[in-house]
Amino acid sequence: MTTDNEKTGICDECGSEFLRSCSEMKGLCPECAHILYGYENCDHVFKDGRCIRCLWNGNKSEYIRSLSS
Repeated sequence: MTTDNEKTGICDECGSEFLRSCSEMKGLCPECAHILYGYENCDHVFKDGRCIRCLWNGNKSEYIRSLSS
Protein backbone atom coordinates (compact mmCIF):
# COMPACT_ATOMS: atom_id res chain seq x y z
CA MET A 1 0.00 0.00 0.00
CA THR A 2 1.28 3.47 -0.87
CA THR A 3 1.06 6.55 1.29
CA ASP A 4 -0.08 9.99 0.07
CA ASN A 5 3.57 11.04 -0.23
CA GLU A 6 4.26 8.22 -2.71
CA LYS A 7 1.31 9.04 -4.94
CA THR A 8 1.33 11.11 -8.06
CA GLY A 9 -0.54 14.33 -8.64
CA ILE A 10 -1.29 16.65 -11.52
CA CYS A 11 0.25 20.11 -11.29
CA ASP A 12 -2.36 22.86 -11.05
CA GLU A 13 -0.10 25.23 -13.03
CA CYS A 14 1.48 23.22 -15.87
CA GLY A 15 -0.68 20.09 -15.95
CA SER A 16 2.22 17.65 -15.66
CA GLU A 17 2.03 14.53 -13.56
CA PHE A 18 4.49 14.64 -10.67
CA LEU A 19 5.51 12.59 -7.65
CA ARG A 20 3.99 14.36 -4.63
CA SER A 21 6.84 13.34 -2.34
CA CYS A 22 9.20 15.44 -4.51
CA SER A 23 7.32 18.72 -4.09
CA GLU A 24 6.83 20.91 -1.06
CA MET A 25 3.42 21.96 -2.39
CA LYS A 26 0.51 19.58 -2.78
CA GLY A 27 -0.87 21.02 -6.00
CA LEU A 28 2.30 22.04 -7.81
CA CYS A 29 5.12 20.05 -9.35
CA PRO A 30 8.60 20.86 -8.00
CA GLU A 31 9.38 22.98 -11.07
CA CYS A 32 6.33 25.25 -10.72
CA ALA A 33 6.67 25.42 -6.92
CA HIS A 34 10.26 26.57 -7.43
CA ILE A 35 9.49 29.19 -10.06
CA LEU A 36 6.37 30.58 -8.38
CA TYR A 37 7.30 30.37 -4.69
CA GLY A 38 11.04 29.73 -4.48
CA TYR A 39 10.80 26.22 -3.08
CA GLU A 40 13.66 23.83 -3.71
CA ASN A 41 13.50 22.32 -7.17
CA CYS A 42 14.17 18.77 -8.23
CA ASP A 43 17.55 18.13 -9.81
CA HIS A 44 15.85 16.84 -12.95
CA VAL A 45 17.22 13.83 -14.81
CA PHE A 46 15.23 13.21 -17.98
CA LYS A 47 14.73 9.84 -19.62
CA ASP A 48 12.14 9.27 -22.33
CA GLY A 49 10.70 12.78 -21.87
CA ARG A 50 10.10 12.57 -18.12
CA CYS A 51 12.22 13.24 -15.03
CA ILE A 52 13.04 9.91 -13.41
CA ARG A 53 13.16 11.59 -9.98
CA CYS A 54 9.91 13.57 -9.83
CA LEU A 55 8.04 12.46 -13.00
CA TRP A 56 7.72 16.05 -14.34
CA ASN A 57 7.39 15.98 -18.14
CA GLY A 58 8.86 19.40 -18.89
CA ASN A 59 5.50 21.18 -19.33
CA LYS A 60 5.41 24.90 -18.71
CA SER A 61 2.26 26.99 -18.55
CA GLU A 62 1.99 30.22 -20.53
CA TYR A 63 2.36 32.12 -17.27
CA ILE A 64 5.58 30.28 -16.32
CA ARG A 65 6.93 30.88 -19.85
CA SER A 66 6.09 34.58 -19.56
CA LEU A 67 8.14 34.82 -16.36
CA SER A 68 11.17 33.47 -18.22
CA SER A 69 11.05 36.03 -21.03
